[in-house]
Amino acid sequence: MKSIIHNIRNKGLIMFGILSILIVFSSCDLSLQKDHDYESETLDPHVYMTAWEYMQTRPDVFSSLIIALEYTGLDTYYKQTDKKYTFLALNNTAIDTYKSATTGSSKTEITDLDKDELTKMLKYHIIEGEYSSYGQLPVEPIFVLNLLRGDEDGLMTILVRKNPWQADAGKIIINDTGTNGNSPMRSAKTSNIIPINGVIHVFENYCYYKP
Repeated sequence: MKSIIHNIRNKGLIMFGILSILIVFSSCDLSLQKDHDYESETLDPHVYMTAWEYMQTRPDVFSSLIIALEYTGLDTYYKQTDKKYTFLALNNTAIDTYKSATTGSSKTEITDLDKDELTKMLKYHIIEGEYSSYGQLPVEPIFVLNLLRGDEDGLMTILVRKNPWQADAGKIIINDTGTNGNSPMRSAKTSNIIPINGVIHVFENYCYYKP
């Protein structure tokens, strides 16, 4: 008799649990998720402003470069809209590295740097014409003209990595190893920002090398 009562009690608990679950779901107005086609979306790399205006929106990244460009007068290239340039924009870390390399201290004020040498270094980082990953760059290095054209110090190569097996696939590479003498190879931290006056690639170290 006790066994029968025990079984009835267990069955009652089970039924109560099932009913509780049904009540919970019936009280929720939930509809089944419908199938739909996946629509891919490519992020727009255009920023619809000049390179100078774009940098003003990111002082956390470019505050030092902004001061350096104004100091040397090269800000006019970033502001103008008559020609397209590829701007190898140096972030704050890159400018600090340059200050340390030339003065021994990253705390040196930019306006205390040798103006002529700073101007040459920054000119090296402004390439004539547009070079982005969107069909404008090959995977093999090509020589390009920067604002130091005609100067031996101005030699530069550029390419884009496209091999998916390479760790830096998709990166813009300046002076790939062996393509420009002893010039150090640099890889862009951020690539293909497209203002209305060219292309911006952001670097954490300066590319300029004096033989």
